[in-house]
Amino acid sequence: MGIQGSSTCPLILNDCKVPVENVLGEIGKGHHIAFNVLNVGRFKLGAGAIGAARNSLESAIAYAKQRKAFGKVIADFGLVREKLANMAAGIFVGEAMAYRTVGMIDAAIEQLGDAQNDMAQARKVFDEYAVECSILKVWGSEFIDYVVDETVQIYGGYGFVQEYPAERGYRDARINRIFEGTNEINRLVITGFLLKRAMSGQLPLMSAIKQLMDEVLSGTRDDGVEGLLVEERKLVAAAKKIGLFAAGIATQKYMQAIQDQQEIMGAIANMTIETYAIESATLRAQKLATRNGEAGAANAIAMTRVYMAGALDRIESAARMVVAASIEGDMLRSQMAILRRLCKYEPFNIVALRQTIAQRVIEAGKYMLA
Repeated sequence: MGIQGSSTCPLILNDCKVPVENVLGEIGKGHHIAFNVLNVGRFKLGAGAIGAARNSLESAIAYAKQRKAFGKVIADFGLVREKLANMAAGIFVGEAMAYRTVGMIDAAIEQLGDAQNDMAQARKVFDEYAVECSILKVWGSEFIDYVVDETVQIYGGYGFVQEYPAERGYRDARINRIFEGTNEINRLVITGFLLKRAMSGQLPLMSAIKQLMDEVLSGTRDDGVEGLLVEERKLVAAAKKIGLFAAGIATQKYMQAIQDQQEIMGAIANMTIETYAIESATLRAQKLATRNGEAGAANAIAMTRVYMAGALDRIESAARMVVAASIEGDMLRSQMAILRRLCKYEPFNIVALRQTIAQRVIEAGKYMLA
């Protein structure tokens, strides 16, 4: 259906003899290497999808600036500008996640010192960031689907015609949600890895859940946030609390059997993905604001806020589903009241923010960071 420039064919290795000097790792433990190859592939696929989204956005802008309807170019229409702004905001967020993830991996490899070329040590590093790689793969592959779909919509009928670039992008993007492990598998990997590390004590997830529950019961809040992007950082903290709250209720209900509750595992993964996304975007915008001042980082801050507004709604929706699937009756009503309190925030004027972002990318003819 898509990626017609790729030669896909079966490769049969029955009775294949491998010279001993060509063996990777230890005999019988090849799956360790295979899984780490998947981690690298997942990161690369997510990053590549974000790059493809930039190309698709440029194509959409170019067409919107020359296509006329009702006496003016469609780039002047609010609903078209909304699409372009959402694409640009998503690209900013995706880049933030990609830079953050590869930065952490690079730093961990550097810490190996002379052992950097030791395959076993390198595998441990990538295994440590398996969750982040899966997050980027899921997020990137679903974001590019959104972008190419909206690009076809902007092209209108021509988007369905092979002579125009929108059609190819639409077909090629679909495989990304299947490559490198389906997105369903990757969602289970995200939640499964986090719970496994929490149970082993590697990740202080259970203590964080307990601390949140104590905070909720006592009615106290710690909002001691200062410096740049205060509101955005508070919302990131709130998103983490919502995810911990829902995950805590689910783990109390199902314990080890939560592994069999795939819908709940998937919802927890969705909250984790969105929280990582908005935190990465906020960190990037904060870094830009520190370097260039808030005025110089205005576009980055606007893109962060536009994406964050939708992400918080998605996090709340997933949390509501998890809580409702884990408790019932009076307990459900009381816990939902707590969840509503955690989800309470002052909304951004995303209509105005989108207009600002759209104007910037339309003038430039491409995605612009500043």
